Formats: sequence, structure tokens, C-alpha cells
Amino acid sequence: MSLKKILIQQLHDLPGESAHVEMFPMRAKTSDALKKAENYKLSAVLALVYEQGIDERIIIMERPEYDGNHSGQICFPGGRKEETDYTPLEAALRETYEETGITPDKIEILGALTPVYIPVSNYLVYPFIGYLNEPPVFHPDPHEVKAIHSFSLTELFKPENRIHTNVKSGKGILIKDVPAFLIDQKIIWGATALMLNEIRVMLERLNR
Repeated sequence: MSLKKILIQQLHDLPGESAHVEMFPMRAKTSDALKKAENYKLSAVLALVYEQGIDERIIIMERPEYDGNHSGQICFPGGRKEETDYTPLEAALRETYEETGITPDKIEILGALTPVYIPVSNYLVYPFIGYLNEPPVFHPDPHEVKAIHSFSLTELFKPENRIHTNVKSGKGILIKDVPAFLIDQKIIWGATALMLNEIRVMLERLNR
């Protein structure tokens, strides 16, 4: 079965917050946090996957350094839902185009992952999975993107790539013993790690 068909099948039965738990032992589940959150904002991201020969790959990007909560972090393309965006999906597609140069007509939306609430910035993030029929050509926005990377989905299944480490927040605060993925020497933690772990659990249910 192709990667696209597998993901479509698995997205009908999401592992949800149970897949998030491994990557956030010190924070509340999104469903619990939203009971107390006030005036939270909406944002959306897009996890783009594609096949290159027999390799199945996923795209991530690296934020530049700036004075903000997510400075320098590894993340999926995406951002805040603006008034001109009718839905979070429209926001994800718009932001992906602005940041990576990949146009919406190149992307087939397969479905949505479980939303993630980010307390530090008071955002509720809607993650979507998109499929590219061919390897992408990037035209990154240098103001919003330091670099764009891709890695094989098989990296998610390697136990040695799931670590605990100390990280610095965008404000320079040291956070100790944080669960993360270490892939191609990039530390992926926080909300992006939660989303990646849900993808990992979905695929591992098939003993891939």
C-alpha cells in the first residue's frame, strides 16, 4: 500500500493525545488546557510528505533567530490564522506557500492531526498532512525561514532518535530533560515533536 493510502486510512482513526503524552510529561493535555485558556489564537501548520523512489520523506523547517518564543526552533511550515483565512487549512496553505514557495495546487490534503495547544504563546495549532506527488523545489522566504530540511520517515522509528535533552526556549530559558527527536543533528521538541509522534504512532500501528 502506498504512503498516501496508508496515511488516509490512519487519519480516520487518530491516536490523538495518547500519542502526545510521551513528548510532554510536564504539560497538560490540550483538551484540559483549553478548559482554562482564554482568548487563545488560532494557527495551522502543514506536515508535507512525499516519496522519492522507495524513500518516504517529510519536510520540516528551521526558524531564524529572533526575539520571540519560537526563535530558532524546528517546525512545520505554518503560522497564525489571519482574518482573510476562512479556515485553519487556508492559513496552513497560505503560510506554507509564503515560507517555502510550494503552491497549494501542488499539495493534496490527506487529513488533519490532533490539535495542539501551546501555552507559552496562547495558540491552538491545527496540524494537517499534505502529500506532494513529486519531490519539492523550495523557494524559502529568508525573513521567516533559516533553512528547509527533509528526512526519511524511517528516522521516527529508531529508538536512538528519541531522546531527553536540555533545550533553550526562544526567550533563552533553559528547560531540562525535555523529550525530543534528534534527527540529522536537529533537535525537534515542543509542539512539533507532539505532532511527529502522532505520525510515528499512526505508522507503527502497521508494524512498518
